[in-house]
Amino acid sequence: MTSSPSSSSVMRKLDVVSPVPADIDIANSVEPIHISEIAKHLNLTPNHYDLYGKYKAKVLLSVLDELQESKDGYYVVVGGITPTPLGEGKSTTTVGLCQALGAFLDKK
Repeated sequence: MTSSPSSSSVMRKLDVVSPVPADIDIANSVEPIHISEIAKHLNLTPNHYDLYGKYKAKVLLSVLDELQESKDGYYVVVGGITPTPLGEGKSTTTVGLCQALGAFLDKK
């Protein structure tokens, strides 16, 4: 895997807005980051993933073999919750939890 570029080129600081805007307003307020930029930030080379357009990719399982010698990270299970009428379920909760912890710890 390659060396990591500056995190400021990929990660963005969480900007808390009240009241929370509509999903479409949030989506239209940012320019998506090309998935290859995110991959570079994660030290992935193009042969570690398959692109699905400009903003999506699947990471190949072979990356796990390269990470065997790496220190283990933390694993958090978010399971068994019923989505709200707005569709806020496990994925939304998990992303929100990551953003909140990152903001609390002042990490991007």
